[in-house]
Amino acid sequence: MLAALTTLARGRPVLNGVLNAIIVGTGVGLFEQFYVQSARGRWLRSIHPIASILIYLLVVIAIFFAAIHLVRLVLWDFAELPTAYRQFLPVLPIVIAYSIIGIVVMRAVHFIGVETLFHLIVGTYHRPVVEKKVLMFLDINDSTALASRLGPVETKSLVGKFLFDISAPITNNGGEIYLYKGDGLIALWSWGEGVSRGRILRAIDAVFAAVERERAAYLEEFGLVPAFRIGVHGGEVVVSEQGDIKRSIGIYGNTINIAARMEDAAKAHAILCAVSGDVAEALPAAAARLRPIGRETVRGTSIDIPIYEYRVAGVAAAATRPEIASSLRASQ
Repeated sequence: MLAALTTLARGRPVLNGVLNAIIVGTGVGLFEQFYVQSARGRWLRSIHPIASILIYLLVVIAIFFAAIHLVRLVLWDFAELPTAYRQFLPVLPIVIAYSIIGIVVMRAVHFIGVETLFHLIVGTYHRPVVEKKVLMFLDINDSTALASRLGPVETKSLVGKFLFDISAPITNNGGEIYLYKGDGLIALWSWGEGVSRGRILRAIDAVFAAVERERAAYLEEFGLVPAFRIGVHGGEVVVSEQGDIKRSIGIYGNTINIAARMEDAAKAHAILCAVSGDVAEALPAAAARLRPIGRETVRGTSIDIPIYEYRVAGVAAAATRPEIASSLRASQ
């Protein structure tokens, strides 16, 4: 629509502008989906936002230049190419302005979350809604000892890299990052996506695999590999909008407290991942790496929850007992 209005205002053929927009939009969409948001594009996501926008802008300009030729090919009108070349520089500032706005909007959407933004706009949770969710609580082990060794600045760098590394494995497996909290996060899935299809377990495996892939980078930069624990529980939660000047979507209910208790249980039992009985017993039969390890009473309630250990794929138990001290000793 912007391209049609722009070409119309400049007295150029509207069809040319629309075709240019379709080609550029498709090219940018493919670049965003299959490069920027993939493992190959993590460097672009992790650099300074202004540098990222400038690099992205160069890509858009290159796509726009290619689009000029593709439009002539589609219309079979190569006689217009000299005119298109003459118009390229005058039109470039308009393309740059539109591109910067579009890139900033895309980045803002990724910061907020596509689903969160959509639900806030359409008012899905303007009134409280009861939904069945699966929650994952994840934290780095012994963060106090870690901060004492590395100092606050290095610790922040380590945690920043860690959260960056584990976010994509969660979202790629159907999860949503609900909250980054200190040295960890809370993620959630719909019950059907997380349990019925078993994607919560694939996400857990992918998170540990992502950190393992970055082992050499962690050792080189920080002298250690962060160990961490996971707690998983699911059930009914109340989902509702919260706040006024700054709005977000909040989740409430005892399910959250029990999920946090599962994370505590993982620490208490010295295991990588603790899963509540409600989730473990509802998972597909393929979840053979789940084994019962006991029961826990949730603090402040009389609720008694069975606990299962999930044995993470490809991780040797002896090498990954969740004590950062072992990583520290190995690096000294």
